Amino acid sequence: MSTEYPDTMSCKEAFDQMTICLSLGGQFRNYYRYGKFNQCEVQLEKFKFCLFNGKDPVKVQEWYRKQMEYNKEHRGSSDDIWEER
Repeated sequence: MSTEYPDTMSCKEAFDQMTICLSLGGQFRNYYRYGKFNQCEVQLEKFKFCLFNGKDPVKVQEWYRKQMEYNKEHRGSSDDIWEER
């Protein structure tokens, strides 16, 4: 088991992130920054993963590793949208 990634996951925190994303303020913020509403798929997937696998340290570390790889490849900036406008 690697110590590079966390081996625990809080389902309460995942739920809070999902509800913040789905809230009116979260949607407005995303629309303002990126020009579109957010389906909150990442937050929903994290919450579902936590419910079923949150107690397994190996699976949790693997999930965090995959998220880091995805973020490195697909990370954007709100500056990308502002340059278009």
